[in-house]
Formats: sequence, structure tokens, C-alpha cells
Amino acid sequence: MSFFKSFAGTVFAASTLFFADASAQILNVERVRSGADSTGWGGEIGLDLTIEKYDDRVTTAENESALFYTSKNHNYILLSSLEFVDVEGSSIINSGYVHARSTFRSKKKFSPELFLQYQYNNNLRLAKRQLVGTGIRYRFLSKGRLSGTFSTGFMAENEEWNPKEGTNIENTFIKSTSNVALRGSINEATSLLLIGYYQARPDLFFEPRSTLESQLGVKLSRHITLAISFVMTNDARPIIDIPKVTYELENSLIFTF
Repeated sequence: MSFFKSFAGTVFAASTLFFADASAQILNVERVRSGADSTGWGGEIGLDLTIEKYDDRVTTAENESALFYTSKNHNYILLSSLEFVDVEGSSIINSGYVHARSTFRSKKKFSPELFLQYQYNNNLRLAKRQLVGTGIRYRFLSKGRLSGTFSTGFMAENEEWNPKEGTNIENTFIKSTSNVALRGSINEATSLLLIGYYQARPDLFFEPRSTLESQLGVKLSRHITLAISFVMTNDARPIIDIPKVTYELENSLIFTF
């Protein structure tokens, strides 16, 4: 999402630490699965603030939120994010996304899914990405504090890129999308999530956009969790001239309700 930033001040009750030029290409829906396991309404709000001073003062504020509803048989998730960047009083919305997902028969081993997404990212010069997809989620492990799932499906993806030179590039592809997730609890207050994503066009299946992520969650209170995550993404065939590999380290506070 941004270059290395040092957290400054205690203005917010939240913290973020990023390093490298990293931007989320694949949204990790599995982050909020544990919160959506119980029946009824629930949600999460994450607030991040960073301030850095070189030639100019740069302030970055990010809000991530999740709203979910779980009925007796089905689960519905709505994710959203906005990142604002202020450079010496000049503010822009730097990146954002909205993702909606329905998981049917969510308590069963096999659960069909439908999802929609809209995304943009000025760091990557991604003017827009909109997609719709469907798949199946398989719960292959559920033992004590350890659980594991495998999801696979297809999506139609439309992208518009804004290169530094020349006109915008727009593409529409059919892609496969798969992920494997392992979630465990070390104790009542500490949890760990490991997940890998693999997205590719069927005709270029071995040249994917892939992501590997780990997240450690430490519950500070009933409604506040400290989350530490590391994400590495590789895009084997970027549409424009951007880095193939990006990575991100993030510390944040998550407020649940």
C-alpha cells in the first residue's frame, strides 16, 4: 500500500507499520471468517494512522470495515476500505474497495459462494477492477482449535490500468480463483491464520497472481484485537510496468462489535 512508514503520535488508538511498495491485489476475505461464525449480526472496524516527514509532511489514514450476518444456514459478508493521503494539505483518496460475498450452507463441509467486488489503487495505477464470481468452499479440517478450508471457483474480471505514458489499458478476463486457509488458536487470547491465494487465466494457469499471508491476532479485550500480518504478492504478468513482487507488514488494532 505504501513505502516504509514510521508511526508518529498517539492521535488514534490504532497503529500501522508498512514496509516496501506494497499494495493489496487480492483481498483476504478469510480474515473475518472467525468473526462471522456465530449466528446474528457482527462487524469489525480497523483504523490506521501514519505520519512521516521528509521534504513534505505526509499523513495517511485508512479505514477498513467488515459487516457480516450469519443465519441458521447462510453467511453474508460486506467488506470495505478507504485510504486517504494528505501531502501538506492536499488530500486525495488513494485506494479503496468494496467486496460482498454470500456463503450458502456455511456450516456444511461444502458451501457454494457468490461474490462481487469493486477496487481501485492509485499506487498501482489501477483505475478500477470490478469482478463477479462463484465457487465452492470445502471445510477439510475441523479439530479442536484448528480448522482448514479450501475454496475454488471462477470469476469474470474487468480492469482498467492507467500507465505513466500512453492511454489507459482495459481488459476483461475469465479467471480461476483458489485459496487454502489454516486457522488455529494458540490459546484463548491468541490466534494464527495462514492463507495462500492463486488466481490465473485458464490459458495462462501457471502464470498467476498469487498471495501468501500470515496473521497473528492477540485479543487485548473483548472488543479489541491487535493484528500483526505479513503479505507477499506475486503477479507473474502485470498489465503495466509495476513490480511483480510486493510485500507488506502491518500492525493494526481491530475493533469488533
